[in-house]
Amino acid sequence: MQTHYVFVDYENTPLGNIGLISKLPCKTLIKIYLGHHQTMIPLAMARALQVLGEDAEYIQFESTRRNITNFNIAFQLGELATQHPEARFSILSNDPGFNAIVEGLRSKGVDCARYADMEALLEQFADPAPLAQEKTRAKNVVAITS
Repeated sequence: MQTHYVFVDYENTPLGNIGLISKLPCKTLIKIYLGHHQTMIPLAMARALQVLGEDAEYIQFESTRRNITNFNIAFQLGELATQHPEARFSILSNDPGFNAIVEGLRSKGVDCARYADMEALLEQFADPAPLAQEKTRAKNVVAITS
């Protein structure tokens, strides 16, 4: 079974119905990156992720440096892509700065995409269309390249 790593830029992304992530047809590991000022999370989100147990992780940064969250997502994504090249990687973020990372990984054969929100990511599992159709069909999928 393919492992699916989901990196959430919580500063930039509405999570929507995150509880549905536990229903994906693959082993899903979700990493939620929180900025320095994000000291509380909604109870509904915590409850929804609790069912994932150790497969859900919150990562908060004490530093207030600009783009600290993005740099750490990029670093850990690259590290895991090297260790697990057969895995699937998704970034949930409205930040187009991740597009170059996604394109670089895809050019190396790594299954990686950026989604604007949780619903767009979940759509990919509900309707497994060919990649070319996904690019033109899903307005919220913002970085799938072939």
